[in-house]
Amino acid sequence: MRREKGHTLVELAAVLAIVIVMLAVGLPRLRAHSEESALVAAALVFQQRFREAWTRAITTGRYTALRFETIEGAPHYSMYSDGNHNGVLAADIRRGVDRRIGGPWRLDSGSVYVRIAVRPGVPAVPPDSGRLDPRQPIRFGRSQMISFSPLGTATPGTFYLAGSTGGQAAVRVNGNTARVRVMLWSGGEWRQR
Repeated sequence: MRREKGHTLVELAAVLAIVIVMLAVGLPRLRAHSEESALVAAALVFQQRFREAWTRAITTGRYTALRFETIEGAPHYSMYSDGNHNGVLAADIRRGVDRRIGGPWRLDSGSVYVRIAVRPGVPAVPPDSGRLDPRQPIRFGRSQMISFSPLGTATPGTFYLAGSTGGQAAVRVNGNTARVRVMLWSGGEWRQR
């Protein structure tokens, strides 16, 4: 005589409880990882555009700039080329002398996890000290532009990306070397990505 084997309702309930606990523990970590990935991806897209503008300035012998703009309430940036050999200027952009040659592109890459912001209480990126001002997530001077010279230098500055659940990233531009660093605030410290 054959005997059928199976699982009892108690055993199935225990397995279901274990799966629910594993999901409860794993989902927040998965979301944090997704947010960090979105922050890094948005920063890397900007870094690629930055390199494109830097290369263009060197190869064409004309100043090229990335200008931060608000379009339909969302932060964007566009690439402009110097039209009269005096650098890319806001006044020349308004007059149509310095023309847009790329963009506009969303600064947050359109991610639901990313916004242009500084979280309150986040310390400045070293070697700076103190706390960041949440009212200034884009810090590239009054013109809100990163300008690249034909010699390969750039306007120094930083802009900040915040995640929806606590992540913070900084995209920092060194003026002398035109190097872009992507930094993440995680575990109580800034680390380079």
